[in-house]
Amino acid sequence: MELKLFTSKAANTFAENRMLKFTILVLLAAVLILSVCVVTAMNKERVILVPPVINSKVVITGDHANEDYLREFTRYIVNLALTYNPANARSQFSELLAVYDPAGFPNARKELYELADKIENTRASSAFHIQSMTNNPEKNQVEVLGAKMTYIGEMKADIVQASYILEYRLDNGKFILTRLYEKSAGINNSNTK
Repeated sequence: MELKLFTSKAANTFAENRMLKFTILVLLAAVLILSVCVVTAMNKERVILVPPVINSKVVITGDHANEDYLREFTRYIVNLALTYNPANARSQFSELLAVYDPAGFPNARKELYELADKIENTRASSAFHIQSMTNNPEKNQVEVLGAKMTYIGEMKADIVQASYILEYRLDNGKFILTRLYEKSAGINNSNTK
């Protein structure tokens, strides 16, 4: 680029340098403004997921989800884990393992498949009817209270009030089950039976 505003070659060179410096400053300012806009847009980004059995509008922002999302996913997981019969237990437990935390997956798979073997051998069935759910977002836990009915073959074996704790984490909007256990059973159980 040659600027010929001045009669002196040195003055023209200085004018070119000033113009190039100004252009670089304008481009730098534009890059900074666009960077701030991109960061702002990323923080306000929402991902709309429609996982199984979601019947209401849910909002997930980063690692936080609204109450409706947690309630729907808790209902889904509790039904997979606690309502079963010999024909569907193994497939339901496989579906449950799909949302399980990878760190606890091997133990959960072993326990759930052992339970599926027992269910198939004894022809046991179970139905869990949720009565209430209490979310504790600080601990990433949901407590589920309900009635668990157990059947052996065609005969009703047991009806008990049971309380289960579902521990979870949200990873980039994905619900991950870390533990599901009966409240009275203690802390050492990693899954329910």
